[in-house]
Amino acid sequence: MKLRVAKIELIVGFEVAAALTTVLLLDREYRVLCCFLAAAIHELGHVLMMRLCGVRVRRVRLRLFDALIEADEAPSFSADVLITLGGPAANLLLAALLYPFSLTLCLPHLALGLFNLLPLLSLDGGHLLKLCLMRRCSPRICDAVLKTATFVILLPLMTAGIVILFNSGYNYSLLFASLYLTAILFLKK
Repeated sequence: MKLRVAKIELIVGFEVAAALTTVLLLDREYRVLCCFLAAAIHELGHVLMMRLCGVRVRRVRLRLFDALIEADEAPSFSADVLITLGGPAANLLLAALLYPFSLTLCLPHLALGLFNLLPLLSLDGGHLLKLCLMRRCSPRICDAVLKTATFVILLPLMTAGIVILFNSGYNYSLLFASLYLTAILFLKK
């Protein structure tokens, strides 16, 4: 599905629409919906920071597990850092604002904001690490350091995900996120 919002082409994948519809029908406590909203706020934080840095956003593609934001031109180093921090900052700011009123609404923003700051491939923290390394290292060394950091951090995350799943009997979110990021690590060339 394609929409135009504030001169930005918004492409929503079928799987996103199907997942959101399913969540709206089945999520009686609106916890998953709160997570979807936290993800939307996160991406809006990136888009807002792009606009503030003077980078024109051409297209936003929403997919089931991520979003791709396309710009007309590559940002400068400082703008790229600010844009990368825009998503987690939006989540952490909203978490702080929501905390006095609702822990249920606060926690998805806090978790997403902090999780995205981890220095892992495909997360904002990984992009920040790459930006810093690219200033001092060759692309080959940068890639090796980023993949190693991702692997070293994912092992305890995956272990924690397994422990949480067995202790709760139902909470598989950290394990699933760790497996997804591990798959990206091995599939990304």
